Amino acid sequence: MPVRKKVLVTRPAHQSQLLCQLIEQQGWQARQFPLIDIQATDLFGQGELYMQAIDQYQYVFFVSANAVNFAQSLFNVKIGPLQNVLCIAVGQATCEALSRCGVTNTLMPAEGFNSEAILTLPELQSLNGKSCLIVRGEGGRELLASTLRERGALVDYLEVYKRVLPSYESALINSYLLDKSLAAITIYSGEALQNLVQILAQEKIKKKLLTMPLVVISQRVYALAKEIGFKHIIIANEASDEAMVNALLNGEECG
Repeated sequence: MPVRKKVLVTRPAHQSQLLCQLIEQQGWQARQFPLIDIQATDLFGQGELYMQAIDQYQYVFFVSANAVNFAQSLFNVKIGPLQNVLCIAVGQATCEALSRCGVTNTLMPAEGFNSEAILTLPELQSLNGKSCLIVRGEGGRELLASTLRERGALVDYLEVYKRVLPSYESALINSYLLDKSLAAITIYSGEALQNLVQILAQEKIKKKLLTMPLVVISQRVYALAKEIGFKHIIIANEASDEAMVNALLNGEECG
């Protein structure tokens, strides 16, 4: 029996189920190797005040489905106060997460799944005196907030989760990344890619890694992978698990 090709799935464990299913449907083997662990933050001080007054904002931005889910867990119920607020979702998955919470008063870019796409929405071009809350994880890009402020908005952050690097034994890293049947690695964020490189202390593994086909979620992650030195990079045409698998199937490299 031929050895099934293995694809390294690096998404957080709670987000990887669909991707693994799609990979297995192609006759490949999905091998989970999460490069980010998502954990709730403890709100206190100013953050707690923002949460309590969330229905006083005119726009509430959710940068990911994780932002929605962890905000909901802080409420302990459906996100009722958001019924009176216009919510902005960064993409389809985020919009669907809001819908599952009972929130339907939402806007989403017609194309794109990042801050740049959100900032093209007609409703956000003139924001003099408007109050905005960005719900996100700790850290992250500042483009959205800085641009909203340039357009006259008052912007606060509500950071409801944090990303941490999982701990792996060197023997597990060796067995996963030096396996000759490993066909590709999927990467959904620049942070995940940086974490992958960070855990590769051994030069032998790093050299092997840089020749491995890498399937990435966006042009921004592609640019980072190119800078790091990856040789074979494939970009999905949209931010979805289905698009990642299609990119893997087509195998069209960029750069």
